Amino acid sequence: MLNRSALKLAAGAAILALNAAAVSAQSRPTSTKRIPITKESPGEVSPRVDTVTMYKTDTLRLEGRVDTLRLTGATVTVHDTVIQSVPMVTRHIGGMYVGLGGGVGLPYGAIRTVNEPGELAQLQVGWQGLNSVLGLRVDGTWGKYARNPDYGGFLGDRANMMNLNGDIRLDLPFFNSTLGSSVRLKPYLIGGGSYVRYNNLRMKLDADNGQIVGGVGNRHAVIATDDGGTTTPTSDYHSDWGFNFGGGIGFHAGKKEVFIESRGIRFNHASNNSSPNMFHASYQVPIVFGVNWF
Repeated sequence: MLNRSALKLAAGAAILALNAAAVSAQSRPTSTKRIPITKESPGEVSPRVDTVTMYKTDTLRLEGRVDTLRLTGATVTVHDTVIQSVPMVTRHIGGMYVGLGGGVGLPYGAIRTVNEPGELAQLQVGWQGLNSVLGLRVDGTWGKYARNPDYGGFLGDRANMMNLNGDIRLDLPFFNSTLGSSVRLKPYLIGGGSYVRYNNLRMKLDADNGQIVGGVGNRHAVIATDDGGTTTPTSDYHSDWGFNFGGGIGFHAGKKEVFIESRGIRFNHASNNSSPNMFHASYQVPIVFGVNWF
């Protein structure tokens, strides 16, 4: 009986204590202000900035000159290097020139077969404007024909041939820019009068009509002289007038022109000193490679 009464007293005391705590909590004053909580105070940490650098290089070449272009932004830096290259154009020069050449001389007509091809040298002076179609040239050639073995023992030493030519050169306006701006391609025609001087020159008598006989061998070869021909070796010089015509190709670059040309130099020996004529027409055909300096 006693224990039951004690239990009821304890339960009542607990209920009174809970009620008193609830009343006390409702009557305590509260605050609505937010309290800031942070690890650092303002100004202690700076904003983070990341910088990216990009490099771009464009290269052109201009006589060793280097231009650098730099573009800078707020957070990006670009380095741009430019080397510019301008092609150099060759400055061509025309006008007065002198030239040298060499090559081979070929015999045709009345001097063919009794003479063999030989060496040749050429010296020339002239005028040719850079953009001019017409030009003038004077040249001298010297050549030495080889001997045909069938006639060498009878008619003396090798023949010497000298020519003095006064010519007009006609540059053709075709294919001039084929090789670009550094080299001008200049095909041309050339022609004019010729003065021919020679010694020991073997020529064939015109025996086709049966009126002229003599000479050496089946070609009727003789040494040309002023009054016709002889079978007696002689080294005297003789001369004739004639004309020439041909063409060539020039490669003009700056102050120089490399050329290769060929032409026929025609002359008719003793045409005014004998009747009927003792010889057909004779032709020299030089093939020359050389250089002109302006």
